[in-house]
Amino acid sequence: MERLCIALTSGLLVAVLLAIAAPNPAVAIDCGNNKSHNVFMGQRTWGDQMIFMDHPKKDSSWLRKVSMDSNSGQLPKIISYIEVIDGYTNGKGGCAFLTSGGLGNNNVAFHLKSQRSEGIDFTIKVYGR
Repeated sequence: MERLCIALTSGLLVAVLLAIAAPNPAVAIDCGNNKSHNVFMGQRTWGDQMIFMDHPKKDSSWLRKVSMDSNSGQLPKIISYIEVIDGYTNGKGGCAFLTSGGLGNNNVAFHLKSQRSEGIDFTIKVYGR
């Protein structure tokens, strides 16, 4: 019985440590389960201005996933709202993973990844004040 308790405690400790140490993307938690992989973060309010826009696009590669990064660099204002619109609305679009910055910061970076044999077509808009 004592060995069982030690094994369970050790297993629980390892699980907790892995959950804490594992990287946790802020976006794309539900990627692939809906037809459009749009992401909306924050809340756009009166007085917000568009401070960054990007339209990353990459052609497909047969039987391969394509990926690319989009980085805003240093922005003049603090980010309050982000929208990432997937250009593919047929369920064959890609996923956007937040890699740095975001809401409350003055920069944002995304890693964009396609589904197998598909391309990337996103529109990223960042608002701030």
